[in-house]
Amino acid sequence: MIVVTLTYKKPLAEVDAVLKQHIAFLDHYYEQKKFLASGRRENRVGGVILVLSSSIQEAEEIMKNDPFYIHDVADYDFMWFEPS
Repeated sequence: MIVVTLTYKKPLAEVDAVLKQHIAFLDHYYEQKKFLASGRRENRVGGVILVLSSSIQEAEEIMKNDPFYIHDVADYDFMWFEPS
């Protein structure tokens, strides 16, 4: 599993301008069974997405389709995680 941490780098007004598109992106990958969970971080500084993949490269490729990535409103950190 890959833990993706998003940190907003633009004002919330710019984040909110593409939020509906971001939610559609999430919905698409939930339907594809690629995402396990997602949500906002405390104080709306970003979010977290749990990606069902063993490959950071695959998670990076998926995130390139995120409107937050396309519109350059967030930075992404990727961490491989093995749940027990």
